[in-house]
Amino acid sequence: MRLIASLFAVCAVAAGTALAATSPVQSLEKTLKADMVKTFKKQAPKLVIGTVSCVLPANGVTAHCKANFTDGGFKGYYPVTATIEDSGNIKWTAESPKCLYNKKTYTAC
Repeated sequence: MRLIASLFAVCAVAAGTALAATSPVQSLEKTLKADMVKTFKKQAPKLVIGTVSCVLPANGVTAHCKANFTDGGFKGYYPVTATIEDSGNIKWTAESPKCLYNKKTYTAC
């Protein structure tokens, strides 16, 4: 009986660890955000990168992401294209930012 109880406990811990593991999209978002923060810190020190959300392609290696930001009184987002290389490295390109105006529409900043 003790063997079954301890086996059950080990399985429960393993299941909890598996559930806590990050998905590929979460990993991409986290890595992309960290890289963007590092890059923009030099170019725009007051810019704060917030939530980064990505959509992985069904086929291919190019993800489309949206990196929300605040800069002073402005809120907006950067449309980002991220390519996942065979080595696992991520190459990304941010398009021109879109700023929130009138609390409901995004236009070029």
